[in-house]
Formats: sequence, C-alpha cells, structure tokens
Amino acid sequence: MPICMRLAHSTEELDSVFRLRHLVFVEQEKILQGNSEKRLYDRFDAFPSSVQMLAEHNGQTVGAFRFSLDDTCGLPADDYFDFRPFVPKNARLMHSGMFCVHKDYRGEKIAMGLILMAAYYAMSNNITHVVAPINPTIAPLLRRIGFKKVGEQFHDPHLDYQVLPLLMDMADIKDFFVEFIRQNKLHDFIMDYQRWFCKAGETIVKAGDDGTEAFIIIDGSAEVRLPGKNSVLATLEPGEMFGELALITGECRSADVVAKSELQMMVMTKEIFLKRFVEDSNKALALMRMISKRSQSMIMNLKYGHLARDETGSLE
Repeated sequence: MPICMRLAHSTEELDSVFRLRHLVFVEQEKILQGNSEKRLYDRFDAFPSSVQMLAEHNGQTVGAFRFSLDDTCGLPADDYFDFRPFVPKNARLMHSGMFCVHKDYRGEKIAMGLILMAAYYAMSNNITHVVAPINPTIAPLLRRIGFKKVGEQFHDPHLDYQVLPLLMDMADIKDFFVEFIRQNKLHDFIMDYQRWFCKAGETIVKAGDDGTEAFIIIDGSAEVRLPGKNSVLATLEPGEMFGELALITGECRSADVVAKSELQMMVMTKEIFLKRFVEDSNKALALMRMISKRSQSMIMNLKYGHLARDETGSLE
C-alpha cells in the first residue's frame, strides 16, 4: 500500500493526529507530559488558520505536521520566540510545528515528505517566510531545503524540552518538488494537497476499478499495462498525468498502472479535478493535449507490438 500524505478533514482524522502526538511526544520520546485522554492539542488546533497534514499507511496515521498561517491571533511560536525581527515588515508568515513521526516509520521518506508538503502548502498560500521552532534532532532535514538558524537553542518552559528556532525564506527554498510544480505550472491544478509514495512493483491503478483520483508523477516512472498481461502500453515519466480518463468519462479504469521504480505522485480527487477542469479552459486544453499524446503513443505501441509478434511468432 502507498504512503499517503494529505490534509486531515474529518473528526476521525483530526483525532488520529492528536493521538499520534501523545504517542510520539509522551510515550515514545518522553519529552512532554501526558494526560488521561492520551491526546495532545492546544488552542491553535481550533483556529481556522491552522491545518493538519498527516501521513497514512494501511489506514494508520503514522506522521503529522501542523501548519498555522499568521492572523490576528498570532502564531504558536509567539508564545516562546519572536521571529518577526528577522523578517521584512510586510512578510507573510506560516508556523510549522507539532511535527511527529511514529518510531516505526522514522525513515527519511515520511519525515522529508511532510517537510516538503509544508513548503508546498506555504507556496500555494503565498507565504514569504516559514518559521519552525523545532526539536533540534530534525534540524538537518529542514536545513537541506533552506531553513536557517536565527537564534540559539533554548529550553522552553511551556513544553519542557529544547527548541531550536529556524526560519526559511521561500525565495531561497531548495526543493526539486516545489520547483517541479513551478516549472510545470501545476500550482493551481493540484490544490488537493495529496502526495503518494509507492514502492517499485506496487499497483497504483487496477483495470475494472472505479476511478476516484487522478495522478501526476513527480519523481520516478510507471508502466501502463494490459490487464492480466505483461504487455506495456506506455511508460509514464515525471510531469505526466494518468487516471484522469475515468474521472471524465465516469467509466471504470481501463488498464493497470504499476510503479516501475520508487514513485512520488501528487493526487487529485475527482471533485477537485473536475472543478479545475471546468474552471480553467487553458488547463483543460493542455490536459486534452496530454491525453491525446498519450493515446497516440499507446496506439503506436500496440501497432508495432502486433507487427513484431507477426514477424517473430512470439507471444511476449
């Protein structure tokens, strides 16, 4: 099953984030005090300026990150560190915090994936600077994409653990994912904030299933295959979309799509996809060209595949 990163919306999803915080910060890391509810939350979790990004695997929330936009109530960081002297007067700030990953999923993929989704969320909300008063142990990950230290590590009496204040100017971000979105002008077309990570050999789309998502490959490649056979109709590379035809026609998936390598994708639900398709005629035209180009490629593969079988007698 793929690892899925997306915004939490339902009551159950939000509750799973609060329970994961307690599990990680209290039971696994032992850096915060627990409570009988076995949930951790604060007033900023109730504000509409905050959202929760979660990482899910096999139906379990295994990672989470909170993003809080600056508003009249301020930022969570204001309680223990003032970042404002380090940014221009007209800066648009976002606080990223409450970062936690289940100890069984501490590989770099989930941690870095959540951090990069913070950068993408900031970019799509026209944020100029991201503040991150964080546990010093994850500082190396944040520095890799452009966060810089703006103060010395200190002990926060409210949380009772060490904090390192980091700041990122979005103009200095070092991230192939955000640059990919910018270069391919996909910013307004993938606002559903879902990102999937698949292993090589995993089936992403299966022929006969209902189509509920469309996918854009960010990194890696995938193969479109005839159902039940090894025949490859097309190879999909970064920047290419698949799964959209079933959303447009309402019919079931017509082919299997399998990860050829480790794969990163942005995912759009049917609702978001159709909304973008209807609202923006230029993107709709670009999408139709993409579909046409891929269809022609598949037709050529089928045509020359049949010719090769006729000449050699092979059934491969």
